[in-house]
Amino acid sequence: MNFLSFTHPVLSCQEAKVLESSLLVDEAAEWTSMNIAGQGIAKQLVEDYAELRYPPECLRILALIGKGNNGADALIACGQLLADLPRARVDLILTLPSEELRPLTARALTQLEGRVEVHQVSEQSDVFEITQMLLDASGSEGFHICIDGLLGMAFSPPLSTPLTTLIEAVNKFEAIDLRASVDLPSGKGDGVEIGAMSFKADFTYATGIAKKPIFKGMAECGRIRYIDLGFFEAHQVEATQTKESILTSAVLDPIRCLRPADVDKRAFGHLFIVGGSAYMPGALLMAVQAAVRSGAGLVTAFAPASVASALAAQVPEAMWIPWPETRNGTLSPHAMPLLLDRIDAATALLVGPGMGKDRNTETLTQEIVEDVEIPILLDADALRVRVMEVVQKRKPHFGRIVLTPHMGEFKRIAKLSEINYSIELLLDFSNTYHVLTVLKGANTRICDGKSVIYNTQGGPVLSRGGSGDLLSGLIGGMIAQNSVCVPTAVARGIMLHGMSAQLLARAKGQIAVQTTQLLDYLPKVLRT
Repeated sequence: MNFLSFTHPVLSCQEAKVLESSLLVDEAAEWTSMNIAGQGIAKQLVEDYAELRYPPECLRILALIGKGNNGADALIACGQLLADLPRARVDLILTLPSEELRPLTARALTQLEGRVEVHQVSEQSDVFEITQMLLDASGSEGFHICIDGLLGMAFSPPLSTPLTTLIEAVNKFEAIDLRASVDLPSGKGDGVEIGAMSFKADFTYATGIAKKPIFKGMAECGRIRYIDLGFFEAHQVEATQTKESILTSAVLDPIRCLRPADVDKRAFGHLFIVGGSAYMPGALLMAVQAAVRSGAGLVTAFAPASVASALAAQVPEAMWIPWPETRNGTLSPHAMPLLLDRIDAATALLVGPGMGKDRNTETLTQEIVEDVEIPILLDADALRVRVMEVVQKRKPHFGRIVLTPHMGEFKRIAKLSEINYSIELLLDFSNTYHVLTVLKGANTRICDGKSVIYNTQGGPVLSRGGSGDLLSGLIGGMIAQNSVCVPTAVARGIMLHGMSAQLLARAKGQIAVQTTQLLDYLPKVLRT
């Protein structure tokens, strides 16, 4: 199955507006959609807040309400939170008199009458006055959550003075644990420059359609949560032509099924891993641990001879081949026959974790790319400029090359003078080198030269050493199991990695954890 079948389009605000108008043909359809969105936001807010601490029953919520659909979504989310947590408190800040709200927003507000505190700001309100309002409403404890429902995709710059004042005051108000925007942060939209004044969101809840502005830069809009409203079901909307899309968890569904009864380990692929060095064995160990947990039938690791036996004792499920070393403890390119003599047994090859950066490992990687026909994943120390020159000349009938750089590594192999998250650049690079690029970051981008797929699962819990090694092991294991459709296998490994990281953060927080604890949450992702 084409991996694009597990994605939904990312559209400009104008494109999204046109599509929504064709789907939400009357007020009833619009109201139904709003309720699904609001309930989804409420559920996601509680789950995301758990990365800080367990949400208290007396949750204190601040909601900024504009006149349009985003305001209605935020109000419905507040209503759902009050239903789920009856001791919660909600304070609303309206920017317009209630009689000037759009009909469905007014309807959502009416449903909250008597259950919320309503505050009004005017065109004359200044930052000091709004700050005092926030202090009076929150008392000495502040707010647990702030929901931004001021502006939607119809916004065109500049911000009005009253909205600028309100957003500035709330952005500066420190006593808020988590800040969330509905659809996109107020102040963002088509044609808005990176760094322009906007609500500073920790999370953006993209409802129905993920809009392009929220993916600009690295994480201008905080972490992105996609709330599917069913707009892209086959019976509703034909495939929308776009170069950008968002990956959904449906990519994991095919491996959430029972395996056939009449299979053995060889049916689930054999991953070879080449990496490690005498002074950096841990990266290889983590990649092997993840590969073993990926579901691959067999894993063989080629490790520096001085550490191979110690590593084998920690992961006995893998087969370990000691590899002769150079004087500085890296893998010797003269030992290539160790790999080539066995390569016919492999269905995929991972190269790079902990391998070290010297001329020996560079030569070894170049020879592997030139001689090995099966799909190859190049990670970490295998991502070198001279290696990319060989990648570009790889025989067209050989298996796919997959690269997994973070931005620093991408900057090096793409020969960039500065950091650049441009979609056009990523497309051009992947097309020029005929590779599948996994550009790791706050929103990991998967690019095959024709399209870019965003994965938004994961988060700051992955900002620690070893996260990339676990990812490469999972992706490598997935490719070994499905080397026919490499992009789908890659997307599957990325989604499994990201969703497991989120479960780890929700259970234990973002900080006091170990990278390898992520592996303990893989089963829950697949069994949920």
